[in-house]
Amino acid sequence: MHDDSTSTTPPTPARQAEAALRATTVEGKAENAKQIAELTDGTVQTHIAEHIRGMVAATVAHASTNTSAATQADAAHWQHWALRIADGVERGESAVA
Repeated sequence: MHDDSTSTTPPTPARQAEAALRATTVEGKAENAKQIAELTDGTVQTHIAEHIRGMVAATVAHASTNTSAATQADAAHWQHWALRIADGVERGESAVA
């Protein structure tokens, strides 16, 4: 889930909810896919897939368990989407969904 924030303080549940919701939109997925695609130029596919999985793990690790069920569902939706992209990249498919 891409978030333009550069703050080192943990995001509030409200910011997590906003980011999770934004990541599940068509625009959010397109932006994330674009950023993933930018990584692919001249990079080994398995490295890209592992990087995506690392981003997912870091994001999930920082997600609060105190968020709403809807936010958790949005985050899970994004997580599954991102991991499908990683699996596809590893198989040689384009990262652009």
